Amino acid sequence: MTEKKIDRRIRRTKKLLLSAIIELLSKKKVNKITVKELTELADINRSTFYLYYDDIFDMVDKIESEIIENFSKAFEEFSTKDATYENTVSFFTYLFEFVKNNSAMCKILLGPDGEYSFIEKFKSAIIDSQPNFKTAHNNKRHEFFMPFIVSGTIGTIQKWLEDNMSSSTEDMAEFIAGVIMSIDKKST
Repeated sequence: MTEKKIDRRIRRTKKLLLSAIIELLSKKKVNKITVKELTELADINRSTFYLYYDDIFDMVDKIESEIIENFSKAFEEFSTKDATYENTVSFFTYLFEFVKNNSAMCKILLGPDGEYSFIEKFKSAIIDSQPNFKTAHNNKRHEFFMPFIVSGTIGTIQKWLEDNMSSSTEDMAEFIAGVIMSIDKKST
C-alpha cells in the first residue's frame, strides 16, 4: 500500500514538473530556464527535482525520450499490418492522436523554437516503426519514398499544431494517406 502511495506521489511530482516546464518553455528557451524558477512554479522543493533530474537539460531530454519511447511502443502493432489504405489511415490517425494527446509538449518540441534533435528522433521513431505503406516503388525509389513521406508528415503535423489542431485527427490521417496513395499511383 505504501508503494502505491509513493508511486502516486512520484507521478504527481513529475506531472507538476512537466506542467511547469511546458509553461516555461512556451515563454523562453530551455537554456534560460533555471531549476529555481521551475521548482518555484511547480511548488516543489529543489532537492525533489534533483531526485529525478540532473538539470533542466536532463529533464527535457528525459521527457523527449519518454515521448519517443511511448510513441514507438504504441506503433509496434502497425508494422505487422497489411499495407492497405485503411491500415495507412489507422496508422496516421494514431500518429495524430498521439500528437494531440501530447500537444502541449509537441507544440514546443516541434514548434519554431523546437529542438532539431527531437524532430530527428521523431522522424527516426516513425521510420523505425516500419509502417507498411503500399508502394509500387522499386527498392531504390522506396529508399527515398520513406524519408519524403516522414518529413512531409512532420511538416504537416507542425502546421496542424500551429493551426491549433483545427482539423480532426481522422481528416489529417486521410489527407496524409491520400497523398501517399496518389504519389504511389503516379510512380507506377
